[in-house]
Amino acid sequence: MLKKLIKKITLRICLEAVLILLSLGMAYYFHWEIANALFFCLFVILFLHPIPSRFPAFGAIVLLLATAILLVAKKEDWAETSAIWAYYLMIFTATMAFFELHKEEESAIINEN
Repeated sequence: MLKKLIKKITLRICLEAVLILLSLGMAYYFHWEIANALFFCLFVILFLHPIPSRFPAFGAIVLLLATAILLVAKKEDWAETSAIWAYYLMIFTATMAFFELHKEEESAIINEN
């Protein structure tokens, strides 16, 4: 059973694990809060395993709506946190959209040839 598990471990899996551990190490070294560390790990994971950019964009819109509602409810601390998370998701969206566009351009160039 151990031999089967070792065969399934590839270089890519090892590199992904190292990147996630490095991001957690950065979070510990820079004394980030748990939410910031989780968002950074999520960014690394989404960079390694991309999803369509519309999903984090939807999350950003929801968090911006939550920010407005929290401001009306006089919960400034929660509203500020929600706005920061929305900003993080907008960064995810922009980065992922850039890579989607780059991937589409590459496939268009390949299809031309």
